[in-house]
Amino acid sequence: MSLPSDHWEEYAKNDGRFFDLIWRGQVWSFDALVAERKAEDLGEQIDPELWRKRYDEITNAVSAAEDALEEADPDVLIVVGDDHHEIYSQAAMPTFSIYWGEEVEAIPPEEVYEAVKPAAWALFGNERETYPCHPGLGRYLISKLHELEFDVAQVSELPHETSVGHPFIAVRQRLMGKRPNLIPVVPVILNTYFPPNVPSPKRAWDFGRALASAVESYPEDITVAIAGSGGLSHFVVDFEFDKRFIEAIGNGDITGLRPEEFVSGTSECLCWLVAAGACSQMEMQVLGLIPGYRTLAGTGCTMGAAVWR
Repeated sequence: MSLPSDHWEEYAKNDGRFFDLIWRGQVWSFDALVAERKAEDLGEQIDPELWRKRYDEITNAVSAAEDALEEADPDVLIVVGDDHHEIYSQAAMPTFSIYWGEEVEAIPPEEVYEAVKPAAWALFGNERETYPCHPGLGRYLISKLHELEFDVAQVSELPHETSVGHPFIAVRQRLMGKRPNLIPVVPVILNTYFPPNVPSPKRAWDFGRALASAVESYPEDITVAIAGSGGLSHFVVDFEFDKRFIEAIGNGDITGLRPEEFVSGTSECLCWLVAAGACSQMEMQVLGLIPGYRTLAGTGCTMGAAVWR
């Protein structure tokens, strides 16, 4: 959703090299998935003009989300995102962790793959930048969530020259790009990608509800917003899942969501579940739900944005 549509065709050419695409609980080669999805007639989706229209739609939807955040004007923004071995590794990967240091840094890598460069501004930032955090709220949430039976890992500083992960940078770039001063953040980091300790959909939802309860009990009089970063279905589009997922978090009934559906990039929807759980007493407004098919195999990404008020 941060990659301009005139670069989608280039990505589509690379998609044909994949032999480990995950779709509906199975691993597929690109060619096998093309054959499997033939009846969907995805050819009509592979159109540069349609791509441009859909890119414009999601850009407008995200802009509306940014406007909603600006209108709320919170004192703190809790950002829920997953880790792609940017902070953690397989040596140690907690299910839930909260950062409660004074600040984090966004540090763009020295080298970026050529194909990624058009979206690098949203993934890594344009330049090195320091984000203010809210250590008081962060530490309080950790303690309170333990009382609420969530064993949250605590992080008070990152290793030297370690950048905060791209899900958090994307929120800064896409939702705070117009602001002269950044909203202090509390990064909440989920392990969505790496078994064996990925939370179930219900656990993510319940964590969000507990997070809201903890925020409400915070003794200081502050306004707190929350953002879930990531998703929706990718790297293979499953638009039926996306529609069912959005309906589930909108009406607060997640019983039909199965853990095995949250794999590969689609696992990032768990971050949405945390945010939706935290906002479950509010009304959800879907700003955009847009399938971004790139190939006949259905590779690509469903792009979405929503707000709760």
